[in-house]
Amino acid sequence: MIKLKDIILEATREELVLATSRQIIYAFKRGDAEYTQDFDLSGPKVTGEDDANVELVVTFIKQSPLDYAFSISAGAELEDVSMEITYDPKQFPGAYNNLVAEVKETLEHEFEHVQQGVFEKSFIVSNRYNEPLTYPPDGVQAPSHYLYLTSNIEVPAYVKGLIKRAKVKKLSLDAAMEDYYSDYKRIFDAEGTDWIGVKKVWMSWAKNNIDKLKKFSITKHID
Repeated sequence: MIKLKDIILEATREELVLATSRQIIYAFKRGDAEYTQDFDLSGPKVTGEDDANVELVVTFIKQSPLDYAFSISAGAELEDVSMEITYDPKQFPGAYNNLVAEVKETLEHEFEHVQQGVFEKSFIVSNRYNEPLTYPPDGVQAPSHYLYLTSNIEVPAYVKGLIKRAKVKKLSLDAAMEDYYSDYKRIFDAEGTDWIGVKKVWMSWAKNNIDKLKKFSITKHID
């Protein structure tokens, strides 16, 4: 039997996302409360070391009733990746396809952040906390939802994650972005965030970096 740790040794990021997402879904279907996985990513780090030891922790939280089938929150702090999946068991198995797509999207997004924060080739210094913007003195968060979504570290992570969503759901990137907005419209409305403005920034980055995104249909019509 091939184990996940064996796949990861020679895995591309695409293979890593696929293998890891399968294990997460298996754990979800078993009714586990948590799934954990450690693996190494190879490459020269900003610290001079050659490998990053990444720890992934996924927590599953049952909650019923919900107005939606599930929600996923996640974050990456250097080599630690966390994911929390809150779900309504009464809406499964009907929501499995959407869950698989969003788990893959989230892994792609957070692995991008690991690379941004750890590896020399992908290292980015966040522009979220620089002047002339004003930030809370006691917290490392963007001053608005819009500025968070359009910051230099979030744009590539969101676009690459949404490309994963698009591939799984067989959508163009344009359609995948609208699908994402439909899922999170309540947050955009609550924050008063300009979705059209966010989408324009994301799509502009995608068009300017199409050579790095392999062959993929961004949209049939790019304005």
